[in-house]
Amino acid sequence: MSPAPARTTDVAALALEYGDRLVVGTVREMHQAISSRAFRATRLVGGRVPESLHDAVVTSVYGAISGSLRVGSGTVRALASRGVGRPVENSARGRLVVAAINGLIGDELRMLDDPQAITMAVRSEGADVPVTPWPIGEVFREATSHPVIFLHGLCENDESWDNGARVHGTTYARRVADDTDGTPVMVRYNTGLHISENGKHLDQLIRALVEAWPTEVTRITLVGHSMGGLVARAATNHATAAGALWHQLVRDVVCLGTPHAGANLEKAAHMGSRLLRFWPESRPFSTLLDSRSAGIVDLRHGYISAEEWEGQDLTEQWGLDRIAAAPLAHAEYHFVASTLGATQGHPFSSVLGDLLVHFSSATGVGRQGAIVDGARFEYLPSAHHFALLNHPRIGDWLVEWINARTRSPRALPSPRRA
Repeated sequence: MSPAPARTTDVAALALEYGDRLVVGTVREMHQAISSRAFRATRLVGGRVPESLHDAVVTSVYGAISGSLRVGSGTVRALASRGVGRPVENSARGRLVVAAINGLIGDELRMLDDPQAITMAVRSEGADVPVTPWPIGEVFREATSHPVIFLHGLCENDESWDNGARVHGTTYARRVADDTDGTPVMVRYNTGLHISENGKHLDQLIRALVEAWPTEVTRITLVGHSMGGLVARAATNHATAAGALWHQLVRDVVCLGTPHAGANLEKAAHMGSRLLRFWPESRPFSTLLDSRSAGIVDLRHGYISAEEWEGQDLTEQWGLDRIAAAPLAHAEYHFVASTLGATQGHPFSSVLGDLLVHFSSATGVGRQGAIVDGARFEYLPSAHHFALLNHPRIGDWLVEWINARTRSPRALPSPRRA
């Protein structure tokens, strides 16, 4: 029996719950901090009576607001369990909302078994495709021996690759299908989970995909945007450690705007959270910043293995030393970096990079040198982070890289089927 679909009422209930916990909670704590400082003077004259009266009124008001939101959330959840509300994934906009929510709090949604929590899956026309022979065979009727697997970034989904399709008239998936021997495979995943966990899930998904693929797989290409590039590297790292065979077929790993050495925006959020803790009045905003998902926190240093974060409270420290992850010896790594400015030296480029990821991080250069030895990189000037999801020049590069790898590696042994 398939799980009940997430409905618009589930989204509304979640908004009420977080409105109570984050918005009302933050305002209440800030109010208390400010009033505590203000009442220091009155304690010398009137004792704590004015402060006690104030606290009683404030507690009553905030309690009433919080109680109303909790009651409202419970009521809406009950309606959702009865099938009230349109399935939120019935529309592209709804699917985008779910993807954004998962990026922000996907780890918590998964822990609470919320119907909005995304499970990693192969996608086609806005729906999951079970990775078993018959469904895969129906969706990929013209499958070649070369699946090209696309992995989106934080708060995105499989449809994010269609960004700018009307303007450019095509997408990377169409270019791959029309101009190479590859078959595009779109994957959606919960970007709020640890990158290493999504790497493990991707390892398992590709194992199943190779077994269910309509024809014998002889080559695999991985294409990731932003966080997706880290997930691709995490998957090959996990597959190597686990003794899987599919990683031997990977000939190209393409990373578009991937924060291999960490994302400046997450580093700024972490630093801002630490600074806000110095003053009682701003401390509630620190708590608000610290509510970001495990996936976002991982982006601070581009962690791809569990050993880099396991047993550590990453919201309490800048970060741990990175653990080296050897690249695949038989694969070529292509890192694409962009900047807002027309040159790398432009002020916007130097400070903001592509808006979310700095140039050096996207090219895989960390404090201790190259993160992936031998990686090739390309530079795209005057382009923001999300333009990398569908850019004509990158489309040309992708086709060129795939077609340049003319070697025919040995295929994996065909799985036995009943």
